[in-house]
Amino acid sequence: MIMKQSVQSAPPAVVVGSKGWRDATVRSILRADDLMRQTHVDQLHSSTRYRSHSVGTFTHRLPHLMAYSENSSVGKDHSETDSEKKEEFRPKSTGSMLTSGNTSGPFPLPVLRDQTAVVSTGMVGEYMRAVREVEAHLRRQAGRVTQEDTRVEHQRERLEKLLRSLRKALLVNQQSADGRTFRPAMTETIRDGADYLLQNERRGLNVLKQELESMLRKTLTQQQVLAESSKQLLDCAFERSRVTDLLPQHGSLSAGVKTYPSPFSLKPDPTGPFTPECKQALDSSSTVLRKSQQLRENISQVMKDVIKKQTDMHHSASKALQKKITETINLEQHLTLSSAATRQAIYRKQRQMQCAGYSLGRAMGPVCSADLFCRERLSRPMTQLYGRHSSAGLPESDLITQGSTMLQKHLESSGKEIAELQFAHQQLEDDMYEKRAAASVDSAVVRLRRRLVRPQSVRPVTS
Repeated sequence: MIMKQSVQSAPPAVVVGSKGWRDATVRSILRADDLMRQTHVDQLHSSTRYRSHSVGTFTHRLPHLMAYSENSSVGKDHSETDSEKKEEFRPKSTGSMLTSGNTSGPFPLPVLRDQTAVVSTGMVGEYMRAVREVEAHLRRQAGRVTQEDTRVEHQRERLEKLLRSLRKALLVNQQSADGRTFRPAMTETIRDGADYLLQNERRGLNVLKQELESMLRKTLTQQQVLAESSKQLLDCAFERSRVTDLLPQHGSLSAGVKTYPSPFSLKPDPTGPFTPECKQALDSSSTVLRKSQQLRENISQVMKDVIKKQTDMHHSASKALQKKITETINLEQHLTLSSAATRQAIYRKQRQMQCAGYSLGRAMGPVCSADLFCRERLSRPMTQLYGRHSSAGLPESDLITQGSTMLQKHLESSGKEIAELQFAHQQLEDDMYEKRAAASVDSAVVRLRRRLVRPQSVRPVTS
């Protein structure tokens, strides 16, 4: 009969194995732990799929192992050779490392392909954002250039309207000068102050017309420059808008990727979002806009000056014509009074001649002697009786002869005076008719100028 014997277990404090056998095992474990630390095995892990648990396994067991080897030479050997092993097993790699905060070891992670793809996607998205910002700025600048072109177009329309007004004023000036040639007499067609003012007005209008034509040419040139600048900006914007091809492939930005600053704060780069062509287009468009604004201001000032000068010249010429009409009418009124006085003198002289002719007829007596009265005969009895007593004859016949002669001379002189008065009256009538016709022509010219020339109706509209 086999007797059962109980197996006695060794007490926990008693070490059963030999010291050399235990030290060899501890040295192997410590060497493996040092190698793992030196080769960064604890950092080569993945946050999703790859996690290393060996480090944690060995680290929580090290205190027990060190307890077994406190009084042994294993700990001393380990502490002496630790620094030498670190220097011996430190990698000498000079390769580049990722900028991500999750990568700090010298070797690539198992998820390197995924992380580089995320970084690349973020860089592409940031590049696309910067390029689209540049494109938006280019299109906004092109919009400003287009608005400026519209303002210049409106300014050009007002300039052409004012130029048409000047050309019409020149035509009216020529019609006024030609109309004044229809004054009837040579004395009325002599050049006067109104003619000189019309000539000065024509000369001044020609100068103003040339100035406006020069400004119009500058405006057309500026419009061409603005159109070219807008086309250049839109071409650059279209070229930059091709970055939208990357839009379907754009992903979310990585948290560890460094974002780009504003593209306009960087230097132009042919391979970057803000190219030298874009900078050149923006700079040239800014210069063109500044010049265009200055040109519009100059055009507005020139138009105001032209309108003022045209109005002054028009009013001065019209006032000269009005003054000439006033002077002509004043002279016509004086001519009318003088003509009336001359006509009255002619009538008086004619009545005097009639009286003198009647007296001459009475002095000469009747044509037939039979018609004489007895008291009018020189052979009447009283005169015959006086002739017998006195040798001196009576002066009756001599006095009649002298009176008849004097009356005849008076009639002749009166006839000449009447002829002179009639000639003077005719001259006054002709001059009065000429003055009336000249005033009528000048009045028609003034009405023509008032009807066709209105410089005050053309006003530059400020934008």
